[in-house]
Amino acid sequence: MVPLATEEVFRRYWVPGCDALGLRWVPLFKTGIPVQKEDLGSVLGELRALRQWMSGLPDEGKAAVCSRLDAALLSLETAVTLPDTDIFIG
Repeated sequence: MVPLATEEVFRRYWVPGCDALGLRWVPLFKTGIPVQKEDLGSVLGELRALRQWMSGLPDEGKAAVCSRLDAALLSLETAVTLPDTDIFIG
């Protein structure tokens, strides 16, 4: 389990990025969502795009947000290789 964000952090950082990038999967993380392995490629793509978008923010608080996002990416990239893995993000 990798913590993503508190509600406040999700609202402050993640939501604007999702809106700016037109993301489909990441906004669903607020309430939580099971993800099938065949959908992980799309999810990872969105998370990478969001990470890139966040890296351009001037806000000093983004370092912790980007660190958590990096940890989530690493965990999900690992999950792809594991057999019989249930994935829930939220």
